[in-house]
Amino acid sequence: MLLHKCCSIGLRSMATKPPHIVVHPEIRHALSQRQPIVALESTIITHGMPVPQNVETALQVEEVVRQNGAVPATIGIIDGCIKVGLTQHELMALAKKPREQLIKCSRRDLPYVLAMRQSGGTTVAATMIVAHRVGIQIFATGGIGGVHRDGHLTLDVSADLVELGRTPVAVVCSGVKSILDIPRTLEYLETQGVCVASFDSPGGVFPDFYTRDSGCKVPYNLSTAADAAKLLLAWRQLNLQSGVLIGVPIPAEFAAEKASIDAAIEEANAEAQAQGVSGKEVTPFLLAHISGLTKGRSLQANIALIKNNARIAAQIACSLQQKTAGEDHAPKKPLVVGASILDLSFKVKDKHDLHLDGATYKSVTKHAAGGVGRNIAEGIFKLHGDVNLISAVGSDHFANMLRQLMPAALQRHLIVDEKNATSLCSVIFDRSGDCRLILGDMDIHDSITPEALLAHSELFRQAPLIVMDSNLSEQAMSCTLQLAQRFQVPVFFEPTDMFIAGKPFKLKNELTQHIRLLKPNLHELKAIVETITGQPVELQLDASMERSELLKQTKKLLKQIETHFNCIIATLGNHGVLLSCRSDAETDPAQLLSLSPAREEHTTLFYAPAKLQRIVNVSGAGDSFCAGFITALLRKQAQHTLDECVAAGFASAECALLSESAVPRTYFKDAQTFESYVQEILQKMQRQRI
Repeated sequence: MLLHKCCSIGLRSMATKPPHIVVHPEIRHALSQRQPIVALESTIITHGMPVPQNVETALQVEEVVRQNGAVPATIGIIDGCIKVGLTQHELMALAKKPREQLIKCSRRDLPYVLAMRQSGGTTVAATMIVAHRVGIQIFATGGIGGVHRDGHLTLDVSADLVELGRTPVAVVCSGVKSILDIPRTLEYLETQGVCVASFDSPGGVFPDFYTRDSGCKVPYNLSTAADAAKLLLAWRQLNLQSGVLIGVPIPAEFAAEKASIDAAIEEANAEAQAQGVSGKEVTPFLLAHISGLTKGRSLQANIALIKNNARIAAQIACSLQQKTAGEDHAPKKPLVVGASILDLSFKVKDKHDLHLDGATYKSVTKHAAGGVGRNIAEGIFKLHGDVNLISAVGSDHFANMLRQLMPAALQRHLIVDEKNATSLCSVIFDRSGDCRLILGDMDIHDSITPEALLAHSELFRQAPLIVMDSNLSEQAMSCTLQLAQRFQVPVFFEPTDMFIAGKPFKLKNELTQHIRLLKPNLHELKAIVETITGQPVELQLDASMERSELLKQTKKLLKQIETHFNCIIATLGNHGVLLSCRSDAETDPAQLLSLSPAREEHTTLFYAPAKLQRIVNVSGAGDSFCAGFITALLRKQAQHTLDECVAAGFASAECALLSESAVPRTYFKDAQTFESYVQEILQKMQRQRI
């Protein structure tokens, strides 16, 4: 009961936040879902660092937080509005404002800055206030303010210390800035009742920003993030209404030699006094002057320590979240992010040959729910049991038609765009059933924006696998892969079309490495190879080629990119599939979902299904193969082999080939019937090591 009460404090604070505070949708969602969040201050952008290192560092620090599993929330003030979760555009806007127009905002400055619609960076004190108001409990910064040298005479004491005594936020930093009087600062914090601990610093040796040893010790040392989380859990349950300060030593390779940094500080202090620098301008002046005296080494140290503090803070936030969340026994649902389309098909029934000459041809017309992402999601829903789909539709008549054709479970997270039409795809088949022309209105897919995806980040966190189709914009793909990276979830990529198959591989390597599986056809495979290698592919592959030559040439393509992935399933038309996978997956298919690189060479296997005597529709066979393969891969209780996963794909594709619609109304009566048919397909299909 006590834990529940403590957990609800943040949400209650957020609900009553003043109108001057605007919380980014990603942060708002993370708070509502009790995800780990790390607050970040903005004075490094406005006053702490020169351009361009200020913006570069701020963005890098956010990325460090994400890489360690937490959500970054940079806090700043723009035109009288406190922003929690600055966007990259807002960070840039803040950095571009002339420095003389920016206010270094502590507690005392907030009313004026907001009333006069000014802009500024938040100090440790102001960041703590805002973080607490919205419910964020952990904050990473470089170093806190303190008692200034000669502070016992001037009474120049940072408001950060007072704030730590009255605002319940845990501050992770590299101690007190070296330019200050550290012994008196620690005495002041003790008087304020602030719990102070070092992190991974035996004996409680307290850091002083540029060096790992201030010459002072604190009562407690926290050896790990888990230990820190235990302390914060007890602190939160006690509801002390005061902060916690955790001092993390600067990484050893960036630590300064104490004598040289002390000499630089003495010289900078003397220069500040000579120039009459006072008040809140002292710290920025001293830091800039010390950077000049140390020829920029202190700036590099500053950047290194804030990144390290962000890393530690994120790890502590994640550990605290795990200790408070308890075990989540809800079954994990795969997530599909991709297109939903209303398909209109026209099959010519005229005796005349089809030509694109403006003539009118008699045809049989049908409409069905389509879109690669939507088709795969519906297949997984019917085979696996449940799935989440993020897709976009308009608010038009076509959307109503599409919704009527979709299971209600797939409509839970649809994005409705009032401005764009629902995606419509018109497919023209000749008399023999071969596709001759496809026309598509795809603009609606751009409504799947990074902001929309971030608002659904909990679906990413809960997923055992993310399926992404290539209809997404590059920005949406980047965001999808960033979320996969944050929550350490593998991605299955469906290339969709030869013209857009290479799209995700134009992004950064650290993002695309989360694509662990993909299923291209021959044309898509060629496009992907060209994008990854940067070299044109001269081979002209076609499913009509003689099989042995087709397998030989396709394997050559696979060999060029296979080490980038756990598994590539190259579809070869009616021949079957050529599968390149990490060797350990042959005995343990779960390795296909591994985020660790394979240590052994890939294995190339060819699978050919039994021939069907009758084919009704070919439009959804590939999507159903994906759904069957993924279902078998995720169904842990059945412990399928790799061959059985492929057989499950063939079994599902066969159902689609015999169906009027892209996704059959029903694949199998129940799970047992599905498993039985997989075994039947397994006995019939051919397998060959290439």
